[in-house]
Amino acid sequence: METRALDIRGLICPLTWARVKRELMTLQPGDRLEILLDHRPAVPDIKRNAPDLGHEVVSVVSEGAEWRIAIELG
Repeated sequence: METRALDIRGLICPLTWARVKRELMTLQPGDRLEILLDHRPAVPDIKRNAPDLGHEVVSVVSEGAEWRIAIELG
């Protein structure tokens, strides 16, 4: 199982989801992607779209003006 970090601070929608989706496509089932972002509208977008691709959002943590989202690949 691999855990990969993706820092997309500074990007806004729809580029945030495009970068996350591209990164998810490089991982294998059981791997985890940990995303760091600062564009609040992207948080519900990622939470909604990841399960549509068969992945599980395992955590969403707010850290002031930034968020950390962990996704486990299905």
